[in-house]
Amino acid sequence: VPYGVFIAGVGGTGVVTIGQLLGMAAHLEGKGCSVLDMAGLAQKGGAVFSHVVLAGSPDHMLNTRVAMGEADLLLAGDLVVATSAEAMARVSPGRTHVLLNSDTAPTAAFVSNPGWTLPGANLTADLQSACGKENLDAVDAAAMAVVLLGDAIYSNPLMMGYAFQRGWIPLSREALLRAIELNGQQVPNNLAAFAWGRRAAHEPAAVARLMANGG
Repeated sequence: VPYGVFIAGVGGTGVVTIGQLLGMAAHLEGKGCSVLDMAGLAQKGGAVFSHVVLAGSPDHMLNTRVAMGEADLLLAGDLVVATSAEAMARVSPGRTHVLLNSDTAPTAAFVSNPGWTLPGANLTADLQSACGKENLDAVDAAAMAVVLLGDAIYSNPLMMGYAFQRGWIPLSREALLRAIELNGQQVPNNLAAFAWGRRAAHEPAAVARLMANGG
């Protein structure tokens, strides 16, 4: 049965890159994979979605999109985009695990409506009710990336490491690390971000203490 990863985030934060890394890791393992990016008009600051469908072998690939209600993992780099109709339609209770970057940034909606405010708590509750409270993990990946690595741009590889550690990415650590190396961009920091994400999932209290002490 194919495994669906739906990535939702904001343009300019590396959403597409995460899809490419998962695709390369699957290729390295000889698995089937399709990566379909839905960037639309989303230049920096707009909504971006990436459909990643993984299968045991290329022969088992049935479609290129994560179908309605068939996301096994929603990697939510941004709360507002993750609670859009496009993303929520992929979520189903009892099936979908959600990893949410709890840092919230105003999307392009803010530009056309300066009085717009972020309904954060309500949106998180909407996400919880869609997937089931026990299936949602929230981590302030942006703050962690800034404190531990010096730049919020590393929040997505950090989330990838967290999801991997939780068992929500059915690819090997070796393949994922090799995909980061082959990508060739800021390799040491991206590898470190992946490792920090794993540690945040495994030892949240220890990472919280480090954060409190400024890294």
